[in-house]
Amino acid sequence: MKSTYSYKNISLVPRKISKILSRSDIDLSVSLQVKNRKTSLKMPILPAPMDTICGMNMCRSFYENGMLGMIHRFQTVEERIITYEKLTNEMMDAFIAIGLEEEKLVRQFHDMGAKFFILDVANGFNTSIEPIISSIKNLGDTFVICGNVASKEGFKYLSDLGVDAVRVGIGTGSMCTTSVMTGIGQGIVSALQECVEIRKELDNFTLIIADGGIVDVGDIGKALGLGADLVMMGRMFAGTKEAEGNILKYDGKLYKAYRGSASFAVQKNRGKNPYYVEGDETIVKYKGGVQNIFDQIEAGLRSTLSYMAAVNLKEFRENASFVLYPM
Repeated sequence: MKSTYSYKNISLVPRKISKILSRSDIDLSVSLQVKNRKTSLKMPILPAPMDTICGMNMCRSFYENGMLGMIHRFQTVEERIITYEKLTNEMMDAFIAIGLEEEKLVRQFHDMGAKFFILDVANGFNTSIEPIISSIKNLGDTFVICGNVASKEGFKYLSDLGVDAVRVGIGTGSMCTTSVMTGIGQGIVSALQECVEIRKELDNFTLIIADGGIVDVGDIGKALGLGADLVMMGRMFAGTKEAEGNILKYDGKLYKAYRGSASFAVQKNRGKNPYYVEGDETIVKYKGGVQNIFDQIEAGLRSTLSYMAAVNLKEFRENASFVLYPM
């Protein structure tokens, strides 16, 4: 199946009879390999490392639900260190987001016990990432995410560098205007397909992260059925109590801010001259506690796998079958 479609243009179709009696029998976990040990995530979900999503409270909620949150990089080094120290004091962990010029910071966090890193750059298919990826991998006991890419060539490049998981998707996020401003990107469905196909050819274990385009819980199932190992989301967690930022009241209703990482406000807050913007800013309705979102995702995915006669994600990918709708 080849397309430039988004998730709304495809649907999963059960073609194998299900023998699952209870959704509670379904295993949604995924493992992250760090040297000789594995870290198991209860669900294949990651939050996007955005400043209006990821803070201490969101990291805590993810960890308490058997997953890993993100400490975003759109803050000072001291703020990131303080957040990580607070987490470790509570015996919790999270991914540390870093930029291209922060090799020394990697070593500093690693000395504090950090093992999970995400090199948060717009274009992962660029030689500028090689020094810092090399530095992280040379530590020997780390797990590193990098991206974003939108093609099999980009995926192969990062996989060959030893990246553990690749973010796939350019211009697909609701707050990302990269495709509009640059003409770059392709539909998330075709981008995932390219990367899944090249991974099969390479016969390696680099994980694929579907990043962007998730609107409903059902879209998460579609991404995983296409071959993604993990799904990264921003909007679904935006507006929750645990998301960063104050609650706003407008016309009698409650909202929270939500913005892309390349938006005007983010660049301005980092002391940059935002002469070129590739991210939107908006407000979303206040949703209450993020636990409700976790529960919805878990229930939806368990139901999806049940329909597809799969007791775990491996079986689900093997059984996945899709139909396409005209654009």
